[in-house]
Amino acid sequence: MRDLLQCRDDIDRIDNEIIHLLTERMDVANDIAQYKLANNQSITDAKREHSKLVTLRKKAKDAGLSPSYITDLFKTIIKHTCCAEQQYIIAKANSDTIVRDTSVAYLGTKGSYSHIATIRYLEGFKGKIDAQGCSSFTQIVSSVENSKCEFGILPIENSSSGSINDVLDTIQNTKASIVGEIFVPIDHSILGVEKTDLSEITDIYSHPQPLTQCSMWIEKMLPNVNVHYTSATTEAMEIVANMKDPHHVAIGSHMAADLYNLTPIADHISNNPNNFTRFIAISMTAVNIPETIAAKTSLAFSVQKYQPGSLIKVLNEFSKRNINVTKLISRPRIDSNKDVWEEIFFADVQANVNESAMQEILDSIKPYTNFMKVLGCYASSEIHQDK
Repeated sequence: MRDLLQCRDDIDRIDNEIIHLLTERMDVANDIAQYKLANNQSITDAKREHSKLVTLRKKAKDAGLSPSYITDLFKTIIKHTCCAEQQYIIAKANSDTIVRDTSVAYLGTKGSYSHIATIRYLEGFKGKIDAQGCSSFTQIVSSVENSKCEFGILPIENSSSGSINDVLDTIQNTKASIVGEIFVPIDHSILGVEKTDLSEITDIYSHPQPLTQCSMWIEKMLPNVNVHYTSATTEAMEIVANMKDPHHVAIGSHMAADLYNLTPIADHISNNPNNFTRFIAISMTAVNIPETIAAKTSLAFSVQKYQPGSLIKVLNEFSKRNINVTKLISRPRIDSNKDVWEEIFFADVQANVNESAMQEILDSIKPYTNFMKVLGCYASSEIHQDK
């Protein structure tokens, strides 16, 4: 029988070799990205990926490994490789580089879901990242507009609780552009200073969004609890940690518990087990997305209030050109010079704003709108979200 310490040393050596090989693989991927950019080729090749996975499954079986294990492993590798290629191509198309220092503003402090989204959005950057926590959405936008930060990360909608109206209201009149989106799986947990029976919990703290997203669990498991709203989940965790009272708990990320010396009491408490929050990245510098990359365009517009059918006419322009509108929501327009009841519509469209069809649409809807603004065109990330 081999010595355990020797076995662990061998595992460490093999893991280091795997990391070296993954680095080498990514270097080749960068060369592929350069070729695809020069030859105007799409990043993804579904046929090639399927064929490769079939071959790898066969090799895994022949080697005595689980084919499903190898499939899951290489799907993750391929996904991250495609993301890296996309980031490289977008940077080159905008005469930019990811080998530089940057700065970003996000909501809350270290350990918040916004902080997690920030890490994911900038994980491909090869330089120093100055991440600044903010206490409000307006502070994030102001930091970007005043050039204190290059990027700002804002949560814009959740798969359980819907759109985040405060963010929609904040970005109505911003000078910044949406330059990216990030999907973060939200797995809420009850966190306390120690393991506590649910029946002994009297007070719960969190941001309004997580409380809404966990409303069914709270109503069932903690029907008489006192609810306290905070500006961020991290503030809730700080409050509970400082109180040191086992009867008071917070809703937050399981992975953030250690940062605040808290103990997970209950996991997976969201109403929707497939709970995602979509974040947007904003910047004062808009990005140009090459046509080979799947793009999304976000618009804000208001229709002619007293002209029947104005909204239908706007949407028909998209339908006629086979352009898919994936999201449409209205909010009161924040403008003291406009009608009290004027609504502004926010729309996400599966198209590149520079496509001829999109340019035709933007021209054709002008007669039916009082106001229209392109909030941003950016790479669509929905195909890269974790399932």
